[in-house]
Amino acid sequence: MNELLLLALAFGRISLGSFAGGLASIALIYHEIVIHYHWLSPEEFEQMISLAQMSPGPIAVNAATYIGKRLAGLPGAAVATAFMVGTPIILLLTIAYTIKFFPFGTKTKHKITQSLRPGVAALLTASALRLLSSSLGEPIYILLTPLALFLLLKSKAKDQPSLAIILCGALAVATALAARALWNV
Repeated sequence: MNELLLLALAFGRISLGSFAGGLASIALIYHEIVIHYHWLSPEEFEQMISLAQMSPGPIAVNAATYIGKRLAGLPGAAVATAFMVGTPIILLLTIAYTIKFFPFGTKTKHKITQSLRPGVAALLTASALRLLSSSLGEPIYILLTPLALFLLLKSKAKDQPSLAIILCGALAVATALAARALWNV
């Protein structure tokens, strides 16, 4: 099959399943890109996700652009990005017009919203496990993950997630420097 068609199919499927947001889509992107199509190795995927997170914009769109460019150049980047963004827009417009012509009650809308929660939770859990498993080779990440969660949930950083990120980063630097000094790592 043509690379552009494969990119369109892959990112169309990813975008349909990533209604929970960018972090939830990481598991879907991994499945399509690494497991299904073998376009990237697991190590390359981790590097691509790091790059996508550092770049401005949504992770999934950045990943689509990166993978499309890598596989098929500029046309590949355009197709992958267009299907990553365009598929949900078409789906949302379809749903909006369906609701407009077939009005649902408030209870029905609430039930529909509630029915999406288990899927969102599953996608977020799969993404978190994927990112955590890639970090298990570094003991410092095993220690910092619960600390970051604690800072976000129980401290004043709850209202300021950037404060928790800065504190965890500073702790990681301090721990790495202490380990280097103590064990000459």
